[in-house]
Amino acid sequence: MFEEKLDIYFNKEQIKVLKSDLNTKARSNIINENFFAKIGKNDESLFYNNLKKELALYIENKSNPFIPKLVDSFQNESFTMIILKRINGKTLSNHRNNYNSCVREKKRIFIAKEVLNIKNIYLSNSYVDDIYDRSEKFEKYFERSKKFLSKNTINKIKKLESDIILENYERVLSHGDLIGPNIITNKDNVFFIDWEFFSMKPRYYDLIYFLLFSKTNKSTEIIYKLGLTNNEIKEALKDGIIICLKEIKNNAELFNKVDEKIVFKNINRWKRELKYILEEF
Repeated sequence: MFEEKLDIYFNKEQIKVLKSDLNTKARSNIINENFFAKIGKNDESLFYNNLKKELALYIENKSNPFIPKLVDSFQNESFTMIILKRINGKTLSNHRNNYNSCVREKKRIFIAKEVLNIKNIYLSNSYVDDIYDRSEKFEKYFERSKKFLSKNTINKIKKLESDIILENYERVLSHGDLIGPNIITNKDNVFFIDWEFFSMKPRYYDLIYFLLFSKTNKSTEIIYKLGLTNNEIKEALKDGIIICLKEIKNNAELFNKVDEKIVFKNINRWKRELKYILEEF
């Protein structure tokens, strides 16, 4: 069983806590000064299936410099587990809504250029899906966020709709969730962690996602300093519009669940980003 693998890397108390978690949860993880382990139960959950995908990615990219190094793994009909070498460094932020405006421009440019290399990650098997539908996402997020948008913004988006949903570049492998907590830096290196949501997406999706989640205001302005063509920048901004609409919709769904002031603060933040991108677009 997976306990035999864990015994090599973790102490008995840590393993006990993990096993206790698995009695009531579909997933659990443990970490010490050297290793990080993530395990999922086969209960047909999304996490379990994504964990199998993540394991395949690590196996086929053991020498990739900006993803965690796979140390060991375990897989049977009941469990999937990955054990990774712990990365020494700091995450850009501790929460997805902490946009870390303290990240200096030079550092953001460096990370952004590394994000553009994600498309080169190799995966030969059938674990990579291509189900992202830009048109469907746009329609859903736009419809559910309209009540928070001005008439001018709504009309402008409607006018641009056919252009926004059009993809002009091939799809590439995408991390899919490049928020601050999933990015670790140390000295001159950057690492992208938590690959459970990777899939095929538009070429510049990861780039615009990172930019939007790494600065408080006008977060995409450095895109003009990355050596991209005007068409490439425009392609990135298209997904930026969709991501902003998604975040407005997601935060609106938190009413009556968290403090209303926090909800409005986050919605207003994404409205500012949307307004700026539309001006650039």
